[in-house]
Order: sequence, then structure tokens, then C-alpha cells
Amino acid sequence: MDIPPLSTTAPTTKPAALDPAAARKAGQEFEALMVGQMLESMFAGVETGSAFGGGQGERTWRGFMLQEYGKAIAEAGTLGIGRMVEADVARLYGQTSEGTKG
Repeated sequence: MDIPPLSTTAPTTKPAALDPAAARKAGQEFEALMVGQMLESMFAGVETGSAFGGGQGERTWRGFMLQEYGKAIAEAGTLGIGRMVEADVARLYGQTSEGTKG
């Protein structure tokens, strides 16, 4: 069985033009994921208590609650992580975050 060698050269085609809304969404989703993970680390040592009823139910659903907190924080845009990711994605595609060539 002959297997052709992999090409070591970089592709010569340019990536497709980037939709600024897609870059914004990618940045916001990344920020939500990162903030959710940070919150899970923060809450890892916190005992389940009477604030939400405690017990197995709170342990089960806490991760979902923290993910939603992460989404809400990312939507507010106060940390700026999403904007940085958006700018890097736009730069990767050869555009500024406003959608003009750069």
C-alpha cells in the first residue's frame, strides 16, 4: 500500500473573509467559557449550603449555574477578554475588528 507523503509547504490560499459578527461571537463565547472555568475553580472548595437548598441537587446543577454566570459576564463585556480575542481573530484574517482591511 502506497501512502503519499504529507506536504510540508503552507497552503497558498488565503482564508475566507471574516464576518465581524462571527469574530465578535467567537470572542464572547471564549470569554464565557474562560470565566465559567474560573468560577468553577473559585467554587470548588465552597460547600453546598442552604443558599440554594444544598445537597446532591446543588452539586449537580452548580456547574450549569456557573456557566450561565460566565455567559452573563461575557455579554456585559466588562472584562474585555472577548474584545481581545475578537481583535486577534480579525487580525488573523487580515482585518481590523471594524471589518476594514488592515
